[in-house]
Amino acid sequence: MSKELFYTLRLISSFIIVIPVVLAVFKLKALSKVQLKLLYLLIAVFIVEFISNILWYQKKNNLPLYHVYAVIEFLLIANIYKSVLSRTFSKHFFNVVCVGFTIFAILNTIFFQNLFAFNSNVTTLLGLLVIFLALSYFYTLLKEVKYASLETNPMFWINSGFLIYFSSNLILFFINNNLFKGITEASHMVWGLHAIVNIVLIVFYTVAIWVSPKKLLH
Repeated sequence: MSKELFYTLRLISSFIIVIPVVLAVFKLKALSKVQLKLLYLLIAVFIVEFISNILWYQKKNNLPLYHVYAVIEFLLIANIYKSVLSRTFSKHFFNVVCVGFTIFAILNTIFFQNLFAFNSNVTTLLGLLVIFLALSYFYTLLKEVKYASLETNPMFWINSGFLIYFSSNLILFFINNNLFKGITEASHMVWGLHAIVNIVLIVFYTVAIWVSPKKLLH
C-alpha cells in the first residue's frame, strides 16, 4: 500500500466519525437508550481522534492518549451491553469485569508497556472481551426475538460492527506485532486495512443511529 493511499485512508478513518455524531445530535430527542449510550461512545471517539491527529501532525507521540482511551472505550462499550444482556449476566458480572480490566490496564502501563509504547496487551484483552459480549448478545437474540425485524434494531448494527471490528483488529495487530518491525510498507498495509475496518465500523454506527426500533406487538 502506497503512503498516499495510507494517509488518505487514515484521514477518512479519523474524521468519518463526524457523520454519526451529527446525525445523533439531530435525532437526539428520538434516540433510544441504546442509541444514547452509543452517542457517548461516539463523542469519546471524536475527542480522541481530534486530539490524536493534532499530536500526530505536530509529530508528537500520541500513544499515551490511547492508554487512557482503551479503559474509557471498554467502560462505554460495557455500559451498552449491560442493559441488553441484563438477563444473561448480572450487574455484578459487568462491575467485576470493568474493575478488573481497569486494574489490568493500569498494571500493564506501569510494569509492561509504558505510556509511550503501544498497549497491545490491553487492546488484545479489550478485543477478546468485546467479542465475547458480541457473541453473547447474538446468542441472546436467537433465544428471544424482541424486534419486528433486525434491520430496525440499533443494537444489532452496533453488535455486528463491534464483532467485525474487534475480530479483524485481533488478526491485524497479531500480524503487525509478530511479522513486521518498525514502519515498513507492509506495516502501512496492515494499518491501512485497520483504517478500512474502522470506516466499516463507523458505517455500522451510522446505521445504528439512523434506524428507529420497532418492537413486536403481542
